Amino acid sequence: MKRILLILVQLCLLAGIVSATDIRRIETEVWLYRSGNAVVAQTWDVNITQGTEWYIPIENLGQRIIRNFKVFENDKEYANEGNEWNSDRSLEAKTRRCGIVEKSNGVELCWGQGEYGDHVYQILYVIDNLIQQMADTVNVGFNWQFINDELAANPDSVRMVIHCPVDSTTVWQAGDGGNMGVWAFGCEADVRVEDGTVTIESTEPFGYHDCLTVLMRFDADPFVVRTRDYRTFEQVQREAFLGSDYFDYEPEEPKPFWEALWDLIKTLGEILLVITLVPFTLLALPVLLWRWSKRLFLNVTGLRYEKEVFGTHHFPGWYRDVPLEGRLDAAFALLQVGDKLCKKDKLFSQLIGAYFLRWVQRRWVVSVKDPKNENRVNLRFTATIPAETDFVEPVEAKLYAAARKAAGVNSVLETDEFKSWSTSNYLTVTGWSVEALKCGNAVWKEHEKEERCNLMRFKRFLSQFTLSEIRTVPEVALWEEYLVFAQLFGIADRVSKSLNKLYPKQFANYTPEVIHSIGSASVSFYNAARSKKSSVEASRYRSSGSSSSTSSHTRYYGGGGHSSHHGGGGHHGGGHGGGSR
Repeated sequence: MKRILLILVQLCLLAGIVSATDIRRIETEVWLYRSGNAVVAQTWDVNITQGTEWYIPIENLGQRIIRNFKVFENDKEYANEGNEWNSDRSLEAKTRRCGIVEKSNGVELCWGQGEYGDHVYQILYVIDNLIQQMADTVNVGFNWQFINDELAANPDSVRMVIHCPVDSTTVWQAGDGGNMGVWAFGCEADVRVEDGTVTIESTEPFGYHDCLTVLMRFDADPFVVRTRDYRTFEQVQREAFLGSDYFDYEPEEPKPFWEALWDLIKTLGEILLVITLVPFTLLALPVLLWRWSKRLFLNVTGLRYEKEVFGTHHFPGWYRDVPLEGRLDAAFALLQVGDKLCKKDKLFSQLIGAYFLRWVQRRWVVSVKDPKNENRVNLRFTATIPAETDFVEPVEAKLYAAARKAAGVNSVLETDEFKSWSTSNYLTVTGWSVEALKCGNAVWKEHEKEERCNLMRFKRFLSQFTLSEIRTVPEVALWEEYLVFAQLFGIADRVSKSLNKLYPKQFANYTPEVIHSIGSASVSFYNAARSKKSSVEASRYRSSGSSSSTSSHTRYYGGGGHSSHHGGGGHHGGGHGGGSR
């Protein structure tokens, strides 16, 4: 009797397994539009053995709206009942019909399953305002769950494709310094960005608690979205990253041997300083002598400059015209690549200062006395709003939008405000240096080596023009543009003092106080972002317990790679459940 009961139980279990609804594959395509809307098309390849209807919950819509829901099978469209869908009907009454059920926290997309067996459903719907303007004004994006967890059956395979805006010519460039980034959460999947599309494909069958949530960031241009998120993208990203493994990425590229050796010696020196000052002094002195002699050797021999970049190690004479068509990012990139003694991080803060000085020159920004400190001036944005065409360099446009946002309602940018904004948006800021380098490299590489050499001759001219009696000072108007480059070279204070002596009236806007305030604001702005980023990276690196690969670094900045099984918090859309019922 027991054996018969056991056989009956096994047969029942086997029948349950065989008769269970099966989801073989879910394919999703998303077409984005500049307005922030999106069209979503899904194909569900399923085998149905129970229930009367198929449903998909989409919850936590916020300012989003789901509309124009349609269902197709075998190229035939289902009859649409709109919001009048009634789930309490028979299988026959729902066959080849679809509709929407309004819920307090969202909607359910529903359609009749039809006869039991194999089906390939194709559904289509529009998400209004999927993409939103972030509070930082320089980013737009979304964090949306496209496939729910706890479905009636676990999908064997999932594939998703997100297309570049169909009404724009913008081409996506992902990762650090690109114009977009993408991150996937909730399942095991590969993420690729290529040919203007994002492709996410599962590498393992879904489990009961698996889902697919996608976080995407875009530059505000070319989107013209209608709704705003009260958070900055940094805040949205931090919430999504919480609990994920996107914190686990590579350290910086290996340093040259002599730099690594110097770092090691500095560390040993600091340890010895705690023990006793004498051993530290004995060790530090030879190192300092070595660094001084190295700089002297490179400068005297002319080997300081990369011959492959300039075609020579020596740049005799001076150059009085503005080089590289006045492109600051090109000069910034050329100095980074061609000057072996260039302090790269310091140079980027000088580039920021050069942009500010250019805005003073164009009267977009004026200096005002700081009421809290009589020795300091703040920067006030004027009513003159530059046109989009006024910005040739992408990073300058982003910096202007960010600085104006940080200035607040009174349009006065104080050093502390700029520093605070930089700290809150450190990922965005640190990516700008990479973007400036990328854009600048593309410009200077188009110029002949002689023109590249002229940049160094121009720098020498600005550095030494007051020391030579044979050189003539150019027209006054040209010196404003020269002063902008002097800020990039780190010599604006010296040049401005000389100009104020020669032309006190014409250069009243470029007092040492103004130059100093711009320099201080630029340094604090970038250093705050770097400090914040370093502390976050350190904590993430420690939590990971080991270093990782180059692909992990790209992955962290949204350039593709593998998804994170966990994380994705703070998303809209999606929900729990769905499938046959």
